[in-house]
Amino acid sequence: MTKAAGRPPRSDAEILEFRTRVSEHAMSIYRAEGFEAVSMRRLSKRVGCAPTTLYAHFAGKTEILMLLWADVLSEMEAHVRDKIQDKTNTADSLAAATYAFVTYWRDHPDDFRLVFMSSNVGKTDVDSFIKAGNVDRGFAIFKDLLRAHDPGAVDADIDIRSETLVAGMIGVALCLNTISGYAWPSVSRMTDQLLAGIIAS
Repeated sequence: MTKAAGRPPRSDAEILEFRTRVSEHAMSIYRAEGFEAVSMRRLSKRVGCAPTTLYAHFAGKTEILMLLWADVLSEMEAHVRDKIQDKTNTADSLAAATYAFVTYWRDHPDDFRLVFMSSNVGKTDVDSFIKAGNVDRGFAIFKDLLRAHDPGAVDADIDIRSETLVAGMIGVALCLNTISGYAWPSVSRMTDQLLAGIIAS
């Protein structure tokens, strides 16, 4: 007796297309109602599949959140790279990249909250997201630019300076998004000051 053939496995292209649709619908729900409104059942209806199909691709809602994080960080990285592509020296590139990073998050406050302020996310979830390399690409821009700007510096020094710069930029964006009524200096002045301290160290 021959076994009935089931649905053939999805190709890589089909899996990517499915994950893209899931991401788009999840982001649409998030932007309209917040991440609490994103449920696996509701999302499967939006995507047009059974909940079991969704669970075959994602372990649960946290994995959907990580998919959104990756999409937002990829968009931010593309934005920063676009702003530095026509710069001819590393000083200008660093200044443009720093300004672009902060203004991206200032101009996308919902995305900032999604990536940096999501509630009910465990440390192990964040750690696994970071280990998958989803954060490194965007942050590595600053490490590469600092290394090009100061080629004689040792790797450990470049690491601490680039990571301090990223932490400072996130801090500026956090203040702009959560304490917006305060009379902060302009973004360009704050990022110039931050970068000057990093370059001088």
